[in-house]
Amino acid sequence: MKRKGIGIFFAGLGAGLLLSAAVLLITGHAGIHLFSNNSLAEDVWERTKVVEEYIDKYYWKEDMPDQKLSEAAAKGIVAALGDRYSAYFTEEEYEEAMNSVNGDYCGIGATLRLDSDTGRKYIGKIQAGQPAEQAGVREGDELRAVNGTDVSEKSLTEIVDMIKGEEGKKSVLTLVRTENGVSATKEITVVCKKIVTRSITSRLLEDKIGYIKISTFNNETVGQFKSALEQLERQGQRALIIDVRDNGGGSLTATVDMLDCLLPAGRLITEKNRARGDKVYESTDEEHFDKPMAVLINGSSASASEVFAGTLQVRGAAVLVGVKSFGKGIVQTIYSLKSSCGGGIKLTTGEYLLPDGRSIHEKGLEPDVEVKYTGDAANYRQEDDNQLQKAEEALENKTANP
Repeated sequence: MKRKGIGIFFAGLGAGLLLSAAVLLITGHAGIHLFSNNSLAEDVWERTKVVEEYIDKYYWKEDMPDQKLSEAAAKGIVAALGDRYSAYFTEEEYEEAMNSVNGDYCGIGATLRLDSDTGRKYIGKIQAGQPAEQAGVREGDELRAVNGTDVSEKSLTEIVDMIKGEEGKKSVLTLVRTENGVSATKEITVVCKKIVTRSITSRLLEDKIGYIKISTFNNETVGQFKSALEQLERQGQRALIIDVRDNGGGSLTATVDMLDCLLPAGRLITEKNRARGDKVYESTDEEHFDKPMAVLINGSSASASEVFAGTLQVRGAAVLVGVKSFGKGIVQTIYSLKSSCGGGIKLTTGEYLLPDGRSIHEKGLEPDVEVKYTGDAANYRQEDDNQLQKAEEALENKTANP
């Protein structure tokens, strides 16, 4: 058996269901071609060729897919950088990564989970008002088949690919539902539609203080943030609390756009980039928010959320409340490899500086008002959220002593 893995791998050089936490991302297209006469390419070629020969001759399983071997080789090269934020993406991983950045996707609004002990697949979280819920799918249903095809031996990624697709695509799910100890098989038809991720929630607190929670920064977040801000203004908010606790980051573009709608003219951040040089982002001064603000942060507030909170702090627009943030001040760029080998590559491409020229990488942001959270870690309930209460106090003091 002679493999084609080496050829596929170097063609690749010629060119998750979720992004990991703590990322700040921009996207682009790869135009770099490494299939040239240089020591790295030659060395990789020779090493891969030798390894392939040993696998062909001695490895006990006869069929190892070439694509998996070449993808693993590409992942290995990026992993050798020793940078936990850089990664090679397969086509499926790249698509999921871009869904996270864009904030929308075509699907049924449900997740899958695997029981590692039994190998069985179950329906996980279901989004309210989306196709899965509307069709009658329930969390905890066991998935046995999709369109009559048994899924017991398929990976979660393969099953997701069987279900999701273009808007209007129909899939028949064979489910086993157990209620009161009785199991029944159900066949439910679900239809894919465009689903927009909700990354913003908001409400008006007591004393006319607005509250906006940002769970991530993606391309849909900007519009949702502006809508929430406008609604709170109509309700007569006199101050605002923005919550980026447990926000691992997201899109740099979205972050800058949201800062632009809050701050008057002036510097926002500086992106230091090896390939493109330094780029300074500034507010357009087309609009700004002139009421007292507080931002809630914690140790899981990272990257884009640190850009957001740190810029507001440096510009004197908001007081930070909570505990020191994660401390990630570097930028990743996702490049599409669709025109070459497929998939994509995420690389650390730069560093960002706050408006005062300060880097917070591996340092984090220090809150103006330090307070550790003492409530239920799984649920920020307003009545026992002492960090939120401290933010309200800080705004009261700021209003009383402008």
